[in-house]
Amino acid sequence: MSTAAQSIREIVTSSPSAASIFHRFDIDLCVQADLSLEAVCRELQLSVDQVLEKLADAEVKERGGLAFDPLDVSLGRLIQHIVRVHHHRVRQVLPALAEMASKVATKRSDRDPELVRIAELVEALRSEMYAHIEKEEQVLFPFISQIDQESIVAYPPAHACFRSVAHPIFMMEQEHESADHIMRELIRITSHFEAPSWACATHTALFSGLREFEADLKQHVHLENDVLFPRAIQLEAEIKVRS
Repeated sequence: MSTAAQSIREIVTSSPSAASIFHRFDIDLCVQADLSLEAVCRELQLSVDQVLEKLADAEVKERGGLAFDPLDVSLGRLIQHIVRVHHHRVRQVLPALAEMASKVATKRSDRDPELVRIAELVEALRSEMYAHIEKEEQVLFPFISQIDQESIVAYPPAHACFRSVAHPIFMMEQEHESADHIMRELIRITSHFEAPSWACATHTALFSGLREFEADLKQHVHLENDVLFPRAIQLEAEIKVRS
């Protein structure tokens, strides 16, 4: 766990999720990198206990896995988990990463011109993922939840804009592939998110954050592509047979 005596740089290095927490508290990863958390909180008039609490919560989430078997819960609960954990992480982490990438590109592209491309890719990932999760939450997930909870009701619901759940699922899977393509390009350009020796704290935090997000995205896509979507398609088929 992070401590008040550690420097901002040390905390970010040991816990990639700390970068987004510091961003929320307006702690500058470059200017204040070598100051202790206690000194920074004193300077910004922040509660060090509150910051440490948020850091601890983030560190627990980093280490935690699923508290349930995704094959053994309702589709509604699985959707709830995906939204609360993975969609929340998209909304919380990607804006901070995009801002860091832009900042690093502006300040350090003279050392590495690829930083400009990295910033473009991170912003593209943010934009695509935001649109993607909105479509899931507004259209696909409510539809799946309805057929899960009300499987004897006339089907499909009147508000549906598709004849089969397989159609929007196909689109979501295509968008997953697009996000994966962006991540693979980022991995290639950054040499698997290895920050160079001359990197500043923001640069290091950016690469650590991208590495963490890439791992979360894999779990996110796995739960949808390999668990939620096949189960939804199977349930729809069973309902049609009974109709």
